[in-house]
Amino acid sequence: MTDRRPDNPETNTFWAEVRRRGVFRVGGLYVAGGFVLLQLGEIVLPAFDAPAWALQTLVVFVLLGFPVAVALSWVYDLGDEGLTRTRSLLPPTRGRLVPSLALLGVTAVSAVLGAWWFSRSAMGTSEAGTGAGTPPASPAGFTSLDPDAPITAIAVLPLAHLAEGDDLFARQLHEEIITRLSRLTSLRVVSRTSVERYRTTDKLLPQIAAELGVQAVVTGSVAMTGESDSVRISVQLLHAPSDTHMESFTWQREMRDILRLQTEIAVEIATEVQGELGVEEVPAPEQIAQVDPEAHRAFLHGRDELERGSPEGPETALAWFDEAVANDPSFARAWAWRAGARVAALPRGASISPDVIAMVREDLERAVELGGAEDEVGTVMVVLEDRLEGDGGAFEGRHATIREAFGEGMRALATADSLRRRYAREETGLGRRLGQPSPMTMVRRYRETGQYDSAAAGLRSIVDENPSLVPAWMALEDLHLRREDYAGAVRVREERIRATMGETADARAALEELRERFDARNPETYWEWRDWNNRMREQRGERVSSVERAVAAVGLGDIEGALEQLELAVHRRDPALLSLRRDPLWDPLRPDPRFREIERQAQGLWQGWGREGERRPR
Repeated sequence: MTDRRPDNPETNTFWAEVRRRGVFRVGGLYVAGGFVLLQLGEIVLPAFDAPAWALQTLVVFVLLGFPVAVALSWVYDLGDEGLTRTRSLLPPTRGRLVPSLALLGVTAVSAVLGAWWFSRSAMGTSEAGTGAGTPPASPAGFTSLDPDAPITAIAVLPLAHLAEGDDLFARQLHEEIITRLSRLTSLRVVSRTSVERYRTTDKLLPQIAAELGVQAVVTGSVAMTGESDSVRISVQLLHAPSDTHMESFTWQREMRDILRLQTEIAVEIATEVQGELGVEEVPAPEQIAQVDPEAHRAFLHGRDELERGSPEGPETALAWFDEAVANDPSFARAWAWRAGARVAALPRGASISPDVIAMVREDLERAVELGGAEDEVGTVMVVLEDRLEGDGGAFEGRHATIREAFGEGMRALATADSLRRRYAREETGLGRRLGQPSPMTMVRRYRETGQYDSAAAGLRSIVDENPSLVPAWMALEDLHLRREDYAGAVRVREERIRATMGETADARAALEELRERFDARNPETYWEWRDWNNRMREQRGERVSSVERAVAAVGLGDIEGALEQLELAVHRRDPALLSLRRDPLWDPLRPDPRFREIERQAQGLWQGWGREGERRPR
């Protein structure tokens, strides 16, 4: 626009001034541009899974921006000299100032209304997960990344290897720190599988924390030489959302004290983050066994061979464990892992010779006698029984005497309790290496590493093959919840009801109630239906997991109800209690002392083999 001087006295009127300043032209262009922008928003925003308030806010701001654009066209002019203030041709009387003041007022009101709408919609939605009594957006969003929020979750990133040779020691030390830290605290400790992808990354710490859903991150390095019998470990504890330093630790130890050092590192981190150790009594350093450095190196090589999963891996690992126990006959874990390698080397479905059983028994008895490897001993017994019972019924025939080959004490370690057996197979390092990965185990690994599409494909294959498998349906529903896709979760629940209940009156009632209650714009309605459905199932006489009841309570913001259900789950020894370890769903409960006590009791159930740690001093 350029400055247009009138040749006629009539242009001194107000409406002539409006036309001269191009206000009508700007208004028309704004309406056309706003219409195009809204059309694009309606297409683009849903494609990126934007929340409902995003498009609503766009509409409001386009409407409120109209008077602002008109006001600007009245005051400013765009010409050859750029943006300049428009020269007024009206007499400078008080009356002539009224239009300018009115437009200024409209602009101010529009700005205030826009700010109010944004705080009510966008900010209100983002705070729903942390407000008292308000349900979070989804299980994936339960962890607060507010810099002032309590730390409920922590990730230990892979340790940097600053030494000669391979990084085997650093990798195994990383796994041990994660394992011990998860036992010493009620914090959610992200699994090694999930953090391994950040071994080489250029992502910033706040971004990593957001992807893992944690508030604290541990980084560190390991320095040693191939021939050295000492190791130097440096660890930094960082507050991830603010990317600030919390604490640094440095240890210099002889390799024979490595078992003590692993526990010491975990204790220091847990104490700094949580202030106290609320889960497990920690043995004094002198109670934790020392180990011969060469025996420990051989032990690490054996574990690494089992992890490779190659056909020759168990035999190679067995040779390494033979070397470990030869160098240090009092190394309890080496004896237990050697028994595990013998079991891993057994051909599936083949008869097991009495000589092999005798060697497994000898290794396990030696580990039990030394103490400190009860987890591993129990795991070997569980895996061995799994192998035998999957032997086409031969366990009751050819291997009927194998149970008698083990003493009463070790048979008790292989308890039939489903919670402990699941812990042995899925949560212990030896169990993960010995067990044949099931489809559900592979799905969990995909989920831990953020490969949701692969996890969903795996679960689809499982439910297609076995439509009555409720855990697979639950896991598939949970995948949608982790991505805040409540509509997708509802679709999965509808499929599950049809697949598991058929065309029954109860199924039709459940589906009808789901359709009536669920509103895609309000995630709370999903949790309300889920809680209602659990109560209806109990009224029909079905057994509903107390952990499932607790999940619905957390979704509704009922912390007290969730804690009561989890206490009941501990009493019932519910296998689903294992989700307390790594599921972000429980993060809002973790600061509560009652939750710490629940997790302490739960750990006692699944680790109830009388484990004392590496406590036998030498």
